[in-house]
Amino acid sequence: MNTFFFYVIRRFALFYCVTLLELKASLNDSKNFLGDWTESVEFPCKWTGITCSQQEQKVISINLPYMQFAGTLSPTIAKLDKLQRLGLHQNKLHGIIPAEISQCSELRALYLRANNFEGGIPSTMGNLTHLRILDLSSNLLKGAIPSSLVRLRNLTHLNLSSNFLSGEIPNIGALARFGFTSFIGNSDLCGLQVNKPCQTSLGFPAVLPHVASDEEIAALATTLFSKCSIALSPDGISPFF
Repeated sequence: MNTFFFYVIRRFALFYCVTLLELKASLNDSKNFLGDWTESVEFPCKWTGITCSQQEQKVISINLPYMQFAGTLSPTIAKLDKLQRLGLHQNKLHGIIPAEISQCSELRALYLRANNFEGGIPSTMGNLTHLRILDLSSNLLKGAIPSSLVRLRNLTHLNLSSNFLSGEIPNIGALARFGFTSFIGNSDLCGLQVNKPCQTSLGFPAVLPHVASDEEIAALATTLFSKCSIALSPDGISPFF
């Protein structure tokens, strides 16, 4: 039994070793912070920034902030299906955020802030239903916020600030819980969360800053009708009566 268990652990170790080395290959580690990420170190759970589950020895966390990496985030990340935390913040990573990241279905926290990621936010991120923390701030991301993010019902922290995102912020589901600070620094975003009306194709506001009550609408209609009647009738008598 112990021999079989050890065999399984060795197989997992080999799999994670290969996968993490593929991930390392996409990073420009100029300072050699990942010097111990090598096949000579038999168990990758001992590598810098790696945390594994105690029993199964599966990789559950990659935490590598402030490493001055200047590469890309490889789609290889999708192979780490038990990953719960990915922290690559405060680096110099560029390129797109791979859509394959959605295959890390156990992900709870994703920290990619303060890099140079570009392109759009992958719509597949809406499949990360266990996600509690999503920080993509201070990048070069553009385009609309995917409506799929409204499905992130467990989200407690969201930071998309200081990017180049545009369009209307969906005001339903998970996204309705977050306010101005989650979106600040995206001048082309609009919606209730940033207190900025969106414009329709005709140039009229699609989101009103104030929704009038029935009584206010009735009073306004009466006032406008009265003013129009006086303006159209030279003797002050309504032309409609």
